[in-house]
Amino acid sequence: MRNRPKWLIPAVVAAGVLLLVIVGTVSHHGSGGVEVTTIVVSPGNMVVKLPENGVVNLPQTATIGAQSAGTVVQIVAHEGQRVSKGSLLMLLDDRQAAAKVDADRAQVAQAQATLDTAQQAAETAGDTSVQTVASAEQTLLQAQARLQADTNSKREGQLSGAVAGSAGLGVSGESELIQQQQLLQAATTNLETARETYASDQALYKIDAVSRQVLDRDRVAYEQAQTAATAAQQQYDLVKRQLSDNAAQFESTIEADRQAVASAEAGVRQARVQARDDKTIGVRSGQAGLDSANAQLAIDQAELDATRVRAPFDGVVQSLGTVQSSLGTGLVPLAVGDTVQPAQTLFTFVGSGPMVVKAQVDEQDIINVKLGQHAFITGEDFPGQTLTGTVTRIAPVVVAQSQAGNAAKNVETTIALGRSFPFLRDGMSCDVDIVTGKASNALTVPQGAVVDDGSKHYVFVIKAGTAHKVRVTEGIKNDTDVVIVRGLSKGDVVATTGVKDIKDGAKVNATAATPAPTSSS
Repeated sequence: MRNRPKWLIPAVVAAGVLLLVIVGTVSHHGSGGVEVTTIVVSPGNMVVKLPENGVVNLPQTATIGAQSAGTVVQIVAHEGQRVSKGSLLMLLDDRQAAAKVDADRAQVAQAQATLDTAQQAAETAGDTSVQTVASAEQTLLQAQARLQADTNSKREGQLSGAVAGSAGLGVSGESELIQQQQLLQAATTNLETARETYASDQALYKIDAVSRQVLDRDRVAYEQAQTAATAAQQQYDLVKRQLSDNAAQFESTIEADRQAVASAEAGVRQARVQARDDKTIGVRSGQAGLDSANAQLAIDQAELDATRVRAPFDGVVQSLGTVQSSLGTGLVPLAVGDTVQPAQTLFTFVGSGPMVVKAQVDEQDIINVKLGQHAFITGEDFPGQTLTGTVTRIAPVVVAQSQAGNAAKNVETTIALGRSFPFLRDGMSCDVDIVTGKASNALTVPQGAVVDDGSKHYVFVIKAGTAHKVRVTEGIKNDTDVVIVRGLSKGDVVATTGVKDIKDGAKVNATAATPAPTSSS
Protein backbone atom coordinates (compact mmCIF):
# COMPACT_ATOMS: atom_id res chain seq x y z
CA MET A 1 0.00 0.00 0.00
CA ARG A 2 1.19 3.42 -0.92
CA ASN A 3 2.24 5.79 1.83
CA ARG A 4 -0.07 8.87 2.35
CA PRO A 5 1.49 12.31 2.55
CA LYS A 6 2.12 13.45 6.13
CA TRP A 7 0.03 16.61 5.69
CA LEU A 8 -3.11 14.76 4.57
CA ILE A 9 -4.33 13.50 7.95
CA PRO A 10 -4.15 16.92 9.71
CA ALA A 11 -5.89 18.53 6.79
CA VAL A 12 -8.75 16.06 6.92
CA VAL A 13 -9.15 16.59 10.69
CA ALA A 14 -9.18 20.38 10.29
CA ALA A 15 -11.76 20.17 7.54
CA GLY A 16 -13.95 18.01 9.72
CA VAL A 17 -13.76 20.42 12.63
CA LEU A 18 -14.59 23.37 10.39
CA LEU A 19 -17.57 21.47 9.02
CA LEU A 20 -18.86 20.76 12.53
CA VAL A 21 -18.52 24.45 13.49
CA ILE A 22 -20.40 25.55 10.40
CA VAL A 23 -23.14 23.01 10.96
CA GLY A 24 -23.43 23.96 14.64
CA THR A 25 -23.57 27.64 13.87
CA VAL A 26 -26.19 27.22 11.23
CA SER A 27 -28.20 24.97 13.53
CA HIS A 28 -27.95 27.43 16.46
CA HIS A 29 -28.68 30.67 14.61
CA GLY A 30 -31.17 29.35 12.16
CA SER A 31 -31.81 32.20 9.79
CA GLY A 32 -29.68 34.76 11.72
CA GLY A 33 -32.40 36.00 14.18
CA VAL A 34 -31.67 37.96 17.41
CA GLU A 35 -31.56 35.91 20.58
CA VAL A 36 -34.31 37.02 23.01
CA THR A 37 -35.93 35.75 26.18
CA THR A 38 -39.72 35.84 26.29
CA ILE A 39 -42.62 35.50 28.69
CA VAL A 40 -46.24 34.64 28.11
CA VAL A 41 -48.48 37.46 29.43
CA SER A 42 -51.08 36.26 31.89
CA PRO A 43 -53.33 37.99 34.47
CA GLY A 44 -52.00 38.39 37.98
CA ASN A 45 -51.99 40.64 41.02
CA MET A 46 -49.47 43.37 41.81
CA VAL A 47 -48.88 45.06 45.15
CA VAL A 48 -46.58 48.09 45.26
CA LYS A 49 -44.97 48.67 48.64
CA LEU A 50 -42.95 51.60 49.96
CA PRO A 51 -40.37 50.29 52.46
CA GLU A 52 -39.52 52.58 55.38
CA ASN A 53 -38.14 52.42 58.90
CA GLY A 54 -40.51 53.01 61.79
CA VAL A 55 -40.78 53.27 65.56
CA VAL A 56 -43.58 51.86 67.72
CA ASN A 57 -45.24 54.53 69.89
CA LEU A 58 -48.03 54.81 72.40
CA PRO A 59 -51.25 55.98 70.74
CA GLN A 60 -51.51 59.27 72.68
CA THR A 61 -49.51 60.84 75.49
CA ALA A 62 -49.98 63.93 77.63
CA THR A 63 -48.19 65.66 80.48
CA ILE A 64 -50.69 67.16 82.91
CA GLY A 65 -49.26 70.21 84.65
CA ALA A 66 -50.48 72.47 87.44
CA GLN A 67 -52.31 75.57 86.18
CA SER A 68 -51.51 77.59 89.28
CA ALA A 69 -49.71 77.29 92.61
CA GLY A 70 -51.46 75.21 95.23
CA THR A 71 -51.31 72.51 97.84
CA VAL A 72 -52.25 68.88 97.16
CA VAL A 73 -55.23 67.90 99.32
CA GLN A 74 -56.15 64.57 97.66
CA ILE A 75 -54.64 62.18 95.10
CA VAL A 76 -57.44 60.18 93.52
CA ALA A 77 -55.65 58.28 90.69
CA HIS A 78 -52.43 56.27 90.91
CA GLU A 79 -49.88 54.81 88.50
CA GLY A 80 -51.27 52.12 86.22
CA GLN A 81 -54.88 53.09 86.87
CA ARG A 82 -57.17 53.20 83.82
CA VAL A 83 -59.54 56.16 83.80
CA SER A 84 -62.09 57.78 81.50
CA LYS A 85 -61.96 61.24 80.00
CA GLY A 86 -62.91 63.85 82.60
CA SER A 87 -62.24 61.58 85.59
CA LEU A 88 -60.90 63.32 88.70
CA LEU A 89 -57.20 62.64 89.22
CA MET A 90 -56.15 65.09 91.95
CA LEU A 91 -57.55 67.87 94.15
CA LEU A 92 -55.62 71.03 95.04
CA ASP A 93 -56.49 73.50 97.79
CA ASP A 94 -59.24 75.68 96.26
CA ARG A 95 -60.02 78.06 99.11
CA GLN A 96 -58.19 81.09 97.73
CA ALA A 97 -59.52 80.53 94.19
CA ALA A 98 -63.06 80.07 95.51
CA ALA A 99 -62.81 83.33 97.48
CA LYS A 100 -61.77 85.16 94.30
CA VAL A 101 -64.75 83.72 92.43
CA ASP A 102 -67.15 84.82 95.20
CA ALA A 103 -65.70 88.35 95.11
CA ASP A 104 -65.98 88.40 91.32
CA ARG A 105 -69.62 87.38 91.45
CA ALA A 106 -70.34 90.22 93.88
CA GLN A 107 -68.56 92.61 91.52
CA VAL A 108 -70.66 91.35 88.62
CA ALA A 109 -73.84 91.94 90.62
CA GLN A 110 -72.73 95.48 91.48
CA ALA A 111 -71.84 96.21 87.85
CA GLN A 112 -75.25 94.92 86.78
CA ALA A 113 -76.94 97.24 89.27
CA THR A 114 -74.91 100.19 87.95
CA LEU A 115 -75.97 99.37 84.42
CA ASP A 116 -79.63 99.11 85.45
CA THR A 117 -79.44 102.54 87.10
CA ALA A 118 -77.83 104.05 84.00
CA GLN A 119 -80.54 102.59 81.80
CA GLN A 120 -83.27 104.04 84.03
CA ALA A 121 -81.53 107.44 84.03
CA ALA A 122 -81.32 107.31 80.25
CA GLU A 123 -85.06 106.75 80.01
CA THR A 124 -85.72 109.79 82.26
CA ALA A 125 -83.17 111.92 80.43
CA GLY A 126 -84.82 110.93 77.23
CA ASP A 127 -88.02 112.80 78.14
CA THR A 128 -86.11 115.99 78.98
CA SER A 129 -83.99 115.71 75.86
CA VAL A 130 -87.06 115.41 73.67
CA GLN A 131 -88.38 118.69 75.08
CA THR A 132 -85.01 120.42 74.54
CA VAL A 133 -84.82 119.27 70.96
CA ALA A 134 -88.43 120.36 70.33
CA SER A 135 -87.70 123.83 71.71
CA ALA A 136 -84.61 124.23 69.54
CA GLU A 137 -86.55 123.09 66.50
CA GLN A 138 -89.29 125.65 67.30
CA THR A 139 -86.68 128.42 67.45
CA LEU A 140 -85.37 127.33 64.09
CA LEU A 141 -88.86 127.43 62.60
CA GLN A 142 -89.37 130.98 63.85
CA ALA A 143 -86.03 132.11 62.42
CA GLN A 144 -86.86 130.54 59.09
CA ALA A 145 -90.28 132.23 59.14
CA ARG A 146 -88.66 135.67 59.74
CA LEU A 147 -86.23 135.04 56.91
CA GLN A 148 -89.07 134.14 54.57
CA ALA A 149 -91.15 137.18 55.66
CA ASP A 150 -88.31 139.63 55.08
CA THR A 151 -87.55 138.03 51.76
CA ASN A 152 -91.16 138.58 50.76
CA SER A 153 -91.03 142.18 52.03
CA LYS A 154 -88.02 142.89 49.85
CA ARG A 155 -89.85 141.47 46.89
CA GLU A 156 -92.85 143.70 47.68
CA GLY A 157 -90.74 146.80 48.39
CA GLN A 158 -91.79 147.04 52.09
CA LEU A 159 -89.86 147.67 55.30
CA SER A 160 -90.02 145.56 58.45
CA GLY A 161 -89.30 146.90 61.95
CA ALA A 162 -88.19 150.45 60.96
CA VAL A 163 -89.36 153.62 59.19
CA ALA A 164 -88.83 154.02 55.47
CA GLY A 165 -85.84 156.33 55.15
CA SER A 166 -84.09 159.12 56.99
CA ALA A 167 -86.48 161.72 55.80
CA GLY A 168 -89.27 160.05 57.69
CA LEU A 169 -87.28 159.34 60.88
CA GLY A 170 -89.67 159.60 63.82
CA VAL A 171 -90.33 158.18 67.24
CA SER A 172 -90.77 154.64 65.95
CA GLY A 173 -87.45 154.77 64.10
CA GLU A 174 -85.55 156.05 67.11
CA SER A 175 -87.22 153.47 69.30
CA GLU A 176 -86.16 150.75 66.87
CA LEU A 177 -82.56 152.02 66.94
CA ILE A 178 -82.46 152.20 70.75
CA GLN A 179 -83.97 148.75 71.04
CA GLN A 180 -81.33 147.28 68.70
CA GLN A 181 -78.57 149.01 70.63
CA GLN A 182 -79.82 147.43 73.86
CA LEU A 183 -79.95 144.04 72.23
CA LEU A 184 -76.41 144.49 70.95
CA GLN A 185 -75.18 145.38 74.43
CA ALA A 186 -76.90 142.35 75.88
CA ALA A 187 -75.43 140.11 73.17
CA THR A 188 -71.97 141.58 73.75
CA THR A 189 -72.24 140.99 77.49
CA ASN A 190 -73.43 137.44 76.85
CA LEU A 191 -70.55 136.86 74.43
CA GLU A 192 -68.00 138.06 76.98
CA THR A 193 -69.49 135.81 79.63
CA ALA A 194 -69.46 132.80 77.24
CA ARG A 195 -65.87 133.56 76.24
CA GLU A 196 -64.70 133.69 79.86
CA THR A 197 -66.56 130.49 80.71
CA TYR A 198 -65.08 128.64 77.71
CA ALA A 199 -61.54 129.89 78.47
CA SER A 200 -61.88 128.82 82.11
CA ASP A 201 -63.13 125.35 81.16
CA GLN A 202 -60.24 124.90 78.71
CA ALA A 203 -57.83 125.39 81.59
CA LEU A 204 -59.81 123.03 83.81
CA TYR A 205 -60.01 120.39 81.07
CA LYS A 206 -56.22 120.32 80.80
CA ILE A 207 -56.04 119.20 84.45
CA ASP A 208 -59.02 116.80 84.06
CA ALA A 209 -61.23 118.98 86.28
CA VAL A 210 -64.10 118.97 83.76
CA SER A 211 -65.21 116.43 81.18
CA ARG A 212 -64.91 116.72 77.43
CA GLN A 213 -68.67 116.83 77.22
CA VAL A 214 -68.83 119.98 79.38
CA LEU A 215 -66.03 121.59 77.37
CA ASP A 216 -67.82 120.86 74.08
CA ARG A 217 -71.11 122.21 75.42
CA ASP A 218 -69.43 125.49 76.54
CA ARG A 219 -67.66 125.77 73.18
CA VAL A 220 -71.00 125.49 71.38
CA ALA A 221 -72.48 128.09 73.75
CA TYR A 222 -69.57 130.40 72.99
CA GLU A 223 -70.05 129.92 69.26
CA GLN A 224 -73.76 130.61 69.63
CA ALA A 225 -72.98 133.77 71.63
CA GLN A 226 -70.60 134.85 68.90
CA THR A 227 -73.29 134.25 66.33
CA ALA A 228 -75.87 136.10 68.43
CA ALA A 229 -73.52 139.06 69.03
CA THR A 230 -72.73 139.21 65.36
CA ALA A 231 -76.41 139.08 64.55
CA ALA A 232 -77.14 141.84 67.09
CA GLN A 233 -74.36 144.01 65.70
CA GLN A 234 -75.61 143.48 62.19
CA GLN A 235 -79.18 144.22 63.24
CA TYR A 236 -78.08 147.40 64.93
CA ASP A 237 -76.10 148.49 61.89
CA LEU A 238 -79.02 147.50 59.72
CA VAL A 239 -81.50 149.71 61.53
CA LYS A 240 -78.99 152.55 61.59
CA ARG A 241 -78.42 152.32 57.86
CA GLN A 242 -82.09 151.71 57.24
CA LEU A 243 -82.88 155.12 58.56
CA SER A 244 -80.69 156.65 55.86
CA ASP A 245 -80.71 154.06 53.14
CA ASN A 246 -83.99 152.32 52.56
CA ALA A 247 -82.63 150.16 49.72
CA ALA A 248 -79.79 148.63 51.77
CA GLN A 249 -82.15 147.67 54.60
CA PHE A 250 -83.63 144.71 52.82
CA GLU A 251 -80.31 142.97 52.17
CA SER A 252 -79.02 143.54 55.69
CA THR A 253 -82.25 142.37 57.27
CA ILE A 254 -82.29 139.22 55.21
CA GLU A 255 -78.63 138.51 56.04
CA ALA A 256 -79.37 138.91 59.73
CA ASP A 257 -82.24 136.49 59.33
CA ARG A 258 -79.90 134.00 57.70
CA GLN A 259 -77.50 134.36 60.61
CA ALA A 260 -80.38 133.76 62.96
CA VAL A 261 -81.35 130.65 61.03
CA ALA A 262 -77.76 129.41 61.16
CA SER A 263 -77.67 130.02 64.90
CA ALA A 264 -80.95 128.17 65.35
CA GLU A 265 -79.69 125.25 63.26
CA ALA A 266 -76.60 125.07 65.45
CA GLY A 267 -78.89 125.02 68.47
CA VAL A 268 -80.86 122.10 67.05
CA ARG A 269 -77.66 120.12 66.36
CA GLN A 270 -76.39 120.75 69.86
CA ALA A 271 -79.72 119.70 71.38
CA ARG A 272 -79.73 116.46 69.41
CA VAL A 273 -76.11 115.65 70.38
CA GLN A 274 -76.95 116.32 74.01
CA ALA A 275 -80.03 114.08 73.76
CA ARG A 276 -77.98 111.23 72.33
CA ASP A 277 -75.27 111.59 74.99
CA ASP A 278 -77.81 111.71 77.79
CA LYS A 279 -79.18 108.36 76.62
CA THR A 280 -75.96 106.48 75.84
CA ILE A 281 -72.97 107.68 77.86
CA GLY A 282 -74.06 106.27 81.19
CA VAL A 283 -75.36 103.05 79.61
CA ARG A 284 -72.14 102.44 77.69
CA SER A 285 -70.07 103.02 80.79
CA GLY A 286 -72.24 100.65 82.81
CA GLN A 287 -72.06 97.96 80.13
CA ALA A 288 -68.26 98.23 79.97
CA GLY A 289 -68.07 97.79 83.74
CA LEU A 290 -70.26 94.69 83.57
CA ASP A 291 -68.20 93.18 80.74
CA SER A 292 -64.98 93.75 82.69
CA ALA A 293 -66.43 92.11 85.80
CA ASN A 294 -67.62 89.08 83.82
CA ALA A 295 -64.19 88.70 82.19
CA GLN A 296 -62.45 88.67 85.57
CA LEU A 297 -64.99 86.13 86.84
CA ALA A 298 -64.23 83.85 83.88
CA ILE A 299 -60.47 84.03 84.60
CA ASP A 300 -60.84 83.24 88.27
CA GLN A 301 -63.45 80.53 87.59
CA ALA A 302 -60.94 78.80 85.28
CA GLU A 303 -58.33 78.96 88.05
CA LEU A 304 -60.83 77.41 90.45
CA ASP A 305 -61.67 74.66 87.96
CA ALA A 306 -57.94 73.94 87.58
CA THR A 307 -57.75 72.88 91.24
CA ARG A 308 -59.65 69.79 90.14
CA VAL A 309 -57.19 67.93 87.90
CA ARG A 310 -59.00 65.71 85.40
CA ALA A 311 -58.06 63.17 82.70
CA PRO A 312 -57.79 64.76 79.25
CA PHE A 313 -58.88 61.58 77.46
CA ASP A 314 -59.50 57.88 78.06
CA GLY A 315 -56.25 56.25 79.11
CA VAL A 316 -53.89 55.06 81.81
CA VAL A 317 -51.97 57.02 84.44
CA GLN A 318 -48.37 56.35 83.49
CA SER A 319 -46.64 58.16 86.36
CA LEU A 320 -47.23 60.58 89.20
CA GLY A 321 -45.33 63.85 89.41
CA THR A 322 -42.38 64.22 91.79
CA VAL A 323 -40.97 66.75 94.23
CA GLN A 324 -37.63 67.09 95.99
CA SER A 325 -37.47 65.04 99.17
CA SER A 326 -37.43 67.07 102.36
CA LEU A 327 -34.60 64.77 103.53
CA GLY A 328 -32.48 65.67 100.54
CA THR A 329 -32.51 62.12 99.21
CA GLY A 330 -33.69 63.03 95.72
CA LEU A 331 -37.06 63.09 94.03
CA VAL A 332 -40.10 61.42 95.57
CA PRO A 333 -43.69 61.07 94.28
CA LEU A 334 -46.16 63.83 95.10
CA ALA A 335 -48.12 63.36 98.31
CA VAL A 336 -50.93 65.13 100.15
CA GLY A 337 -49.62 68.38 101.61
CA ASP A 338 -47.00 69.01 98.93
CA THR A 339 -47.00 72.42 97.28
CA VAL A 340 -46.95 72.59 93.50
CA GLN A 341 -46.07 75.50 91.22
CA PRO A 342 -47.58 76.54 87.86
CA ALA A 343 -46.56 74.18 85.01
CA GLN A 344 -45.18 71.59 87.42
CA THR A 345 -45.89 68.04 86.20
CA LEU A 346 -48.65 66.31 88.15
CA PHE A 347 -49.20 63.24 85.94
CA THR A 348 -47.96 61.67 82.75
CA PHE A 349 -50.89 60.14 80.91
CA VAL A 350 -51.15 57.73 77.99
CA GLY A 351 -54.15 56.96 75.84
CA SER A 352 -55.72 53.55 75.65
CA GLY A 353 -55.98 51.53 72.46
CA PRO A 354 -53.59 49.93 69.96
CA MET A 355 -50.08 51.22 69.44
CA VAL A 356 -49.16 53.38 66.44
CA VAL A 357 -46.09 53.27 64.22
CA LYS A 358 -44.41 56.47 63.09
CA ALA A 359 -42.48 56.11 59.85
CA GLN A 360 -40.16 58.69 58.32
CA VAL A 361 -41.08 58.84 54.61
CA ASP A 362 -38.64 60.52 52.23
CA GLU A 363 -40.04 63.76 50.80
CA GLN A 364 -39.71 62.37 47.26
CA ASP A 365 -41.93 59.38 48.11
CA ILE A 366 -44.62 61.13 50.15
CA ILE A 367 -46.60 61.96 46.99
CA ASN A 368 -47.52 58.27 46.78
CA VAL A 369 -48.72 58.02 50.39
CA LYS A 370 -52.41 58.62 51.13
CA LEU A 371 -54.60 58.46 54.22
CA GLY A 372 -56.31 55.09 54.57
CA GLN A 373 -53.58 53.08 52.83
CA HIS A 374 -52.64 49.76 54.43
CA ALA A 375 -49.21 48.95 55.78
CA PHE A 376 -47.37 45.84 56.96
CA ILE A 377 -45.11 46.05 60.02
CA THR A 378 -42.37 43.58 60.88
CA GLY A 379 -39.42 43.73 63.23
CA GLU A 380 -36.50 41.87 64.75
CA ASP A 381 -38.03 42.39 68.20
CA PHE A 382 -41.12 40.40 67.22
CA PRO A 383 -39.87 37.80 64.67
CA GLY A 384 -42.39 35.83 62.71
CA GLN A 385 -45.08 38.46 63.22
CA THR A 386 -46.52 40.64 60.44
CA LEU A 387 -48.80 43.33 61.77
CA THR A 388 -51.26 45.32 59.68
CA GLY A 389 -52.12 48.98 60.08
CA THR A 390 -53.65 51.97 58.33
CA VAL A 391 -52.14 55.36 57.51
CA THR A 392 -54.03 57.81 59.75
CA ARG A 393 -51.89 60.95 59.63
CA ILE A 394 -49.37 62.58 57.30
CA ALA A 395 -47.46 65.46 58.86
CA PRO A 396 -48.03 68.83 57.12
CA VAL A 397 -44.33 69.80 57.23
CA VAL A 398 -41.03 68.32 56.08
CA VAL A 399 -38.37 67.81 58.75
CA ALA A 400 -34.67 67.79 57.90
CA GLN A 401 -32.68 65.03 59.60
CA SER A 402 -28.91 64.62 59.40
CA GLN A 403 -28.00 60.99 58.94
CA ALA A 404 -24.32 60.04 58.60
CA GLY A 405 -23.52 63.32 56.95
CA ASN A 406 -26.51 63.26 54.59
CA ALA A 407 -29.22 65.85 55.10
CA ALA A 408 -32.41 63.84 54.56
CA LYS A 409 -35.83 65.48 54.48
CA ASN A 410 -38.62 63.28 55.75
CA VAL A 411 -42.34 63.49 56.44
CA GLU A 412 -43.56 61.76 59.60
CA THR A 413 -46.36 59.36 58.72
CA THR A 414 -48.48 57.76 61.44
CA ILE A 415 -49.83 54.22 61.02
CA ALA A 416 -52.47 52.96 63.43
CA LEU A 417 -52.40 49.23 64.16
CA GLY A 418 -55.61 47.30 63.79
CA ARG A 419 -55.51 45.89 67.34
CA SER A 420 -53.35 45.70 70.45
CA PHE A 421 -50.41 43.31 70.72
CA PRO A 422 -49.05 42.46 74.18
CA PHE A 423 -45.46 42.07 72.97
CA LEU A 424 -45.17 45.63 71.61
CA ARG A 425 -43.35 48.26 73.65
CA ASP A 426 -43.07 51.99 73.23
CA GLY A 427 -39.91 52.86 71.27
CA MET A 428 -39.41 49.54 69.45
CA SER A 429 -37.82 49.78 65.99
CA CYS A 430 -39.58 48.11 63.08
CA ASP A 431 -39.77 47.84 59.29
CA VAL A 432 -42.76 49.33 57.52
CA ASP A 433 -44.11 48.50 54.06
CA ILE A 434 -46.78 50.99 53.01
CA VAL A 435 -49.01 49.65 50.24
CA THR A 436 -49.13 52.52 47.75
CA GLY A 437 -50.72 50.65 44.86
CA LYS A 438 -52.68 47.49 44.00
CA ALA A 439 -53.74 45.90 40.74
CA SER A 440 -55.89 42.78 40.52
CA ASN A 441 -56.16 40.46 37.51
CA ALA A 442 -53.70 42.72 35.67
CA LEU A 443 -51.30 42.00 32.80
CA THR A 444 -47.71 42.66 33.87
CA VAL A 445 -44.33 42.51 32.16
CA PRO A 446 -40.79 43.12 33.43
CA GLN A 447 -39.77 46.76 33.20
CA GLY A 448 -36.89 45.69 30.97
CA ALA A 449 -39.40 44.60 28.33
CA VAL A 450 -40.63 48.16 27.78
CA VAL A 451 -38.90 50.47 25.31
CA ASP A 452 -39.39 54.18 26.03
CA ASP A 453 -39.58 56.68 23.19
CA GLY A 454 -40.21 60.01 24.87
CA SER A 455 -43.68 59.83 26.37
CA LYS A 456 -44.55 56.71 24.36
CA HIS A 457 -43.94 53.13 25.48
CA TYR A 458 -43.56 49.98 23.37
CA VAL A 459 -43.05 46.22 23.75
CA PHE A 460 -42.18 43.57 21.15
CA VAL A 461 -44.74 40.81 20.75
CA ILE A 462 -43.23 37.67 19.21
CA LYS A 463 -45.33 35.75 16.66
CA ALA A 464 -43.93 32.95 14.52
CA GLY A 465 -40.35 34.05 15.15
CA THR A 466 -41.04 37.66 14.18
CA ALA A 467 -40.98 40.68 16.53
CA HIS A 468 -43.90 43.11 16.26
CA LYS A 469 -43.55 46.53 17.89
CA VAL A 470 -46.71 47.32 19.91
CA ARG A 471 -47.48 50.57 21.68
CA VAL A 472 -48.70 50.08 25.27
CA THR A 473 -50.01 52.17 28.16
CA GLU A 474 -48.32 51.69 31.53
CA GLY A 475 -50.05 51.45 34.89
CA ILE A 476 -48.54 51.10 38.32
CA LYS A 477 -45.06 49.66 38.64
CA ASN A 478 -42.75 48.30 41.30
CA ASP A 479 -39.00 47.80 41.33
CA THR A 480 -39.11 45.05 38.67
CA ASP A 481 -42.46 44.89 36.88
CA VAL A 482 -45.01 47.22 35.34
CA VAL A 483 -48.74 46.81 34.74
CA ILE A 484 -49.82 47.17 31.11
CA VAL A 485 -53.34 48.60 31.03
CA ARG A 486 -53.66 48.84 27.23
CA GLY A 487 -51.96 47.23 24.24
CA LEU A 488 -51.52 43.57 25.32
CA SER A 489 -53.81 40.60 25.63
CA LYS A 490 -53.69 37.45 27.68
CA GLY A 491 -51.41 34.87 26.02
CA ASP A 492 -49.22 37.38 24.14
CA VAL A 493 -45.54 36.40 24.01
CA VAL A 494 -43.36 39.40 24.86
CA ALA A 495 -39.61 39.78 24.53
CA THR A 496 -37.94 40.67 27.84
CA THR A 497 -34.26 40.82 26.80
CA GLY A 498 -32.43 42.22 23.82
CA VAL A 499 -35.27 44.60 23.06
CA LYS A 500 -32.93 47.46 22.23
CA ASP A 501 -31.45 45.42 19.40
CA ILE A 502 -34.79 44.47 17.84
CA LYS A 503 -36.45 46.23 14.95
CA ASP A 504 -40.10 46.00 14.07
CA GLY A 505 -40.54 42.91 11.88
CA ALA A 506 -37.13 41.43 12.76
CA LYS A 507 -36.60 37.70 13.01
CA VAL A 508 -35.79 36.46 16.52
CA ASN A 509 -34.82 33.27 18.28
CA ALA A 510 -37.04 33.18 21.38
CA THR A 511 -36.30 31.31 24.61
CA ALA A 512 -38.86 31.21 27.45
CA ALA A 513 -37.77 32.88 30.70
CA THR A 514 -37.02 30.54 33.62
CA PRO A 515 -38.22 31.02 36.26
CA ALA A 516 -41.24 33.14 35.45
CA PRO A 517 -40.97 36.70 36.86
CA THR A 518 -43.01 37.71 39.88
CA SER A 519 -45.66 40.43 39.74
CA SER A 520 -45.52 41.69 43.32
CA SER A 521 -43.01 43.39 45.60
